[in-house]
Amino acid sequence: MSRWFVIFLLSLIIVLGTRYGTYSPLPAAVFAECETPIEENNLQGLWELNRIDNYEAFHVATSSETGFLKFIEVSTLPIALENSQLYRIEQCGKEIALSLNNLRSWIVATAEIEAPNIKVEPKDKKTEIKEKIENTFQEVITDVKDALQIDTNSDIDKSLKFIQKSNALMLSAELTLTGEEITIYGSLNGNNYKETVFFDSGELVREITFVDSNLGSTEFVYRRYP
Repeated sequence: MSRWFVIFLLSLIIVLGTRYGTYSPLPAAVFAECETPIEENNLQGLWELNRIDNYEAFHVATSSETGFLKFIEVSTLPIALENSQLYRIEQCGKEIALSLNNLRSWIVATAEIEAPNIKVEPKDKKTEIKEKIENTFQEVITDVKDALQIDTNSDIDKSLKFIQKSNALMLSAELTLTGEEITIYGSLNGNNYKETVFFDSGELVREITFVDSNLGSTEFVYRRYP
């Protein structure tokens, strides 16, 4: 067995081992049968992690490893994630769903949002007349409620509901969507953080800042999944 064959075989084992250790199939779409589609925006769709900026800040806030183990993880984990992490954003009516994997473990969560841009389908004449009648009736009902001082305001439940996640992961958060920017305030394994998700020059950026960190924020930058 020649030296070059051994090197080739070792390289192949490393590549395939890394792929197996990081691969996990994408879960089914949360809103696969959405009956209230909304207008498409730049956030929606499937994204693939392209690079991580300042991963050390994220690692220090979420891991107890120090010394040499910390150095190894900070050096190698971004490379593994950049070859494996997917991020999917779905919207249906007044709901949004986020799907994210960390190596082989998936987190899938949903939340309620305000004022979605509902996709408008072409209307026929009968539909237009029906909607006018319904709108007129709704205006009358609103006037009656105002006259009787009936409070019809209801708070949006912004809490993320986790459909799928690791049992070892202590995670809670609430989400708001403003225009094409998602803001999440949450707690990850006892560490409070703020996450902002936005579209920037063809890329999707997740900027995460931990409250007690002095290392700044970490940016996960994604490109459209082919």
